[in-house]
Amino acid sequence: MAFFIAAGSISNDIVRKETRNGVLATFRLETGAPRNGKLWIDIETWGHLAGTIAHHAREGREVSVIGRLTQKTWRDRETGESRHRYVVTANEIDLHKSSEQDSAPAATPSAVLARGVIDALHPCRPVKNGTVSSFRLTTGRANSKTGRLWIDVEHWQPSDRSAAKIQGRAAVTIVGALGYRSDPDSSRSGRLYIDARMLAVASGDPAGSVG
Repeated sequence: MAFFIAAGSISNDIVRKETRNGVLATFRLETGAPRNGKLWIDIETWGHLAGTIAHHAREGREVSVIGRLTQKTWRDRETGESRHRYVVTANEIDLHKSSEQDSAPAATPSAVLARGVIDALHPCRPVKNGTVSSFRLTTGRANSKTGRLWIDVEHWQPSDRSAAKIQGRAAVTIVGALGYRSDPDSSRSGRLYIDARMLAVASGDPAGSVG
């Protein structure tokens, strides 16, 4: 499971739908630091909370969101290719009062806590003052309500520390933030990933951390 928390603003009109599973409300959250740290992610919520958000929220409203990071998958009708997108299924959304909007943490980076298994290792890459380890994390259950989540994780380690011993199929716990990276070599616009600030292996020993 991957838990998500962030503060930001609603960047589009709220969409309310009546479904066989109840009321659904969706919107896009704008969060993160200005410039390179900005992030937009789809939010959905159900039931009574969905009705409240659809009635009281609007574009530009400052909110705080807590929920699960999930992965929606489907098959493209034209090409037959498998597609996916990341969505936060929110179980708590706080609407900031108008008097608090000036001090609301609209530019707060997201926080993600995820537990899962390393599904695939990617090549490490050297960066200024350190090395970035990269792998794909899988979490959740295939037949569960939220399904299985696959997402890339990047973890920076300074040059003066020994490299983390990250192995395939290892169970890990990650604390970090969602990031977005454009991909100039792909026809797609880019990808979301978790920027891990702390990574712990199954034994509970930290594999490395960044303050």
